[in-house]
Amino acid sequence: MRSSLKMRVICMLLSLFMLIVPVVAGGSTESKAAASSGPVHIKIATWTSNPDQIALLQSFVDEFAAKEGIEINAEFESIEFGEYNTKLSLELQGSQAPDVFWVLETSAPAFIASGLLAPLDEALAEYNPEDFSAKAMELWQNGGTTYAVPFSTSPFFMIYNADLFAAAGIETPDQLAAEGNWNWDTFRAASKAIKDATGVWGYQTVDGGGYDVRILHNLCPIIRSYGGDAWTNDGQILINSPESAEAVQLFHDMVYVDGSVVPPGDQSDFFSGAAAMTAAQVSRVSKLSDVDFAWGVAPMPAGPMGDVPVTGQAGIGAYSKGPNVEIAKKLVAYMTNEECVARMAGIWPPARYSVLESPDFLTSQPLLTADQMAAAVGGSIETGRVLPSHVMYPQIEVESRIVWDRLWNPNADVQAVLDGVAEVYAKYIK
Repeated sequence: MRSSLKMRVICMLLSLFMLIVPVVAGGSTESKAAASSGPVHIKIATWTSNPDQIALLQSFVDEFAAKEGIEINAEFESIEFGEYNTKLSLELQGSQAPDVFWVLETSAPAFIASGLLAPLDEALAEYNPEDFSAKAMELWQNGGTTYAVPFSTSPFFMIYNADLFAAAGIETPDQLAAEGNWNWDTFRAASKAIKDATGVWGYQTVDGGGYDVRILHNLCPIIRSYGGDAWTNDGQILINSPESAEAVQLFHDMVYVDGSVVPPGDQSDFFSGAAAMTAAQVSRVSKLSDVDFAWGVAPMPAGPMGDVPVTGQAGIGAYSKGPNVEIAKKLVAYMTNEECVARMAGIWPPARYSVLESPDFLTSQPLLTADQMAAAVGGSIETGRVLPSHVMYPQIEVESRIVWDRLWNPNADVQAVLDGVAEVYAKYIK
C-alpha cells in the first residue's frame, strides 16, 4: 500500500505543478470551430463509465447541437476517480485537453484560481440562473463570476444488505432510524454482530476507498456528527480536536478491535454481497439492479451532534484555453438547464430549486421509493455539508495522505496521527 501511495503522491505533485504554471497550450480563447465546416469535436472528461449515464450526457449534446444548428462529434473520456485530478491536470496542459470537464468539489477553488475554467454567466443567462440554490453555487463562484455549475449535490447515505441483517437476527438501519436509535454506536454494534454471526464484513467504506482516495468522505460524517471537522472556512484546524479524535478512534476500533470493517487492501465489495453495509450516493443505486440479495437504504448514522452527512458536489465547466471554448460554455449552460437537470435528478440530485422542490424528484430514481428518496436523499440535502475545500487543496491532500497512512495499523496512536495531519493542514490553511 505504501509503495503505491508513493507513486500516486509523485503523480499528484507533478500534476499540481502543471496546474499552477501558466497555461501555454490550447490556442485562443475564442471559438475557432464555429466558423469552420464539418462537425465540431468536443471532448468531455468525466469520472463515470456507466453506459447509461454516458448515453444521457450524449443526448444532451445531441439536443444542444440541434438547437444551435451545428454538428458535434462528442468524445467522452472516463477517467478513474482516484486518478481523475492527476490525469485531468496533465491533459489541460497539452494538446489532448478536454473542452468540457467535471470538477470535484474539493478541487473547485484550485481550478478557479488556475484560470483553467471559463466564466459562464453570459451563457447561463439564457437558462434562469436564479433557479440555482445560492448555497449550492457558492463553491463554484469567485468575485461574482460563475466558473462551473454544480450538476450534482448528492448526499451520502447508507445502503444495507437486508438478508445479512436477518441472518444475524438484528434490526435493520431503517428500523433503527424509525425508532430514533440509528447512531454510530448502533452502527458499530450491528457491524460486529453481523461479522460474528455470518463471517461477512459488517461495513465497506465509500467505494472501498476510505483508506486512500476517500479518506475524508469516510471519516467526515462521523467526525462532524461528533462535533469535530477537518478545518473551518475561517481557518480553524479541528481535525485533532477531542471530538474528531473520538470519532476517528471509533472507526479505527471497528477495523482493528471489532474486525467488522473491510480492512485496507481487501477487495471485498458490498455489491457482490461481501459486506452488510456501505455508504453511497444515489448514482450508485443502479448497481443494485442486479444484486441477488434484499436491500434497503437509511440515512447516515447520527452522533452526539445529530446526523451530519457529507454531501458530494460535482461541477461541470468549460476549458478556458480550448479552441472550442465558446461552444463549450454554451454546452455547459444547456446541460445544466432545468429540463436536463430534471432528467439527471434520479442519478445526480439537482441544485435547481424548481427540480429539487418538485414531486417528480422523489420518483426520479426507479429503484427507490418516494419515501426512501425523501429519507435518504432529500432530507440529507438539507442537513448535509460538502467536504472542506481550499485553493491549496491539492497540496493538502498530497501531504496529508502520507500522514493518514500511519493510521491504518492496529497499534496506531490515533491522536498522534491526527496531530500530524493537523500540522499539514496548518501549513496551508490560514
